Amino acid sequence: MIRVLIAETRDFSKEAVNALEQFAQVDLKDIGSDELEDALNLYDVFWFRLGFRLSADLILGAKKCQYIICPATGLDHIDIEACQQKGINVISLKGETEFLKKVRATAELTLGLTIALLRHIPQAIQHTKSGGWCRSPYKGLEIYEKNIGILGYGRLGQIMATYYQAMGANIYLYDIKPIQSTSFQVLGSMDELFQCCDIVSVHVNLTTENKHLITSTQFNMMKKGSYFVNTSRGQLVKSADLIQSIENGQLAGAAVDVIEMEYNVAQDELLKWAANDNRLLITPHIGGNTYESFSKTELFMVEKLKSFVV
Repeated sequence: MIRVLIAETRDFSKEAVNALEQFAQVDLKDIGSDELEDALNLYDVFWFRLGFRLSADLILGAKKCQYIICPATGLDHIDIEACQQKGINVISLKGETEFLKKVRATAELTLGLTIALLRHIPQAIQHTKSGGWCRSPYKGLEIYEKNIGILGYGRLGQIMATYYQAMGANIYLYDIKPIQSTSFQVLGSMDELFQCCDIVSVHVNLTTENKHLITSTQFNMMKKGSYFVNTSRGQLVKSADLIQSIENGQLAGAAVDVIEMEYNVAQDELLKWAANDNRLLITPHIGGNTYESFSKTELFMVEKLKSFVV
């Protein structure tokens, strides 16, 4: 019987554990980064969320691990090339389009961040918590009739287009892949998207080729006082350029769920800057962090693992 370590246990689905125990020995144990090497040496299956970065050295040195399970679509925190070289199967949500249509957590957060950004909700709440009751400083904007650009028209981009449309926005799309059959306005380049939109919402997978895809070049193309939302990956955006664009007023504000230095947050530029400027809203990569999405994806991952080992 294979041994499975679930290394991030908080609110882990009991149904998923029960299903796993039908064909595997399961240990639920929260571990630290200093215990990763032992985990990969002792267990056939290493299951985690986003709490660790698995480097090539760790993976190539693994003595027992045959499967790495990560219920996410972005796998930039795992050295996939090293896994292939070592013969370790990475089981994830990448490419599971049909299943993921039922997982809406990140899309809902994106919409929530957009509204929070335009309506100054965090600042207004903090104001009332401190005993204030003045609405004048918190006059905001509506999504209705805004031009919203969806950068990346995969699963999440498609969901977000319908969410923003339901609120009365004008939707513009760009993707490097041809976009088939849509009622929205498809643009011919990323630059054109930034030029015509009041708000740009990013839904792009991170690859080795598109790091810092978005820089001051794109921000400077936007209308002065525009907004930017990123719930994809932090490394898609050059942090210093995002900060500069807010500082100089080119952007009125931005909201992100991701940063460049997620595995060294003390050094991250955005976190440091946002501590003293409320025009930048940051949440700690909670896009998929709902009870419903965890339960659905964990059960789905069990079935994927089962197809390999049973």
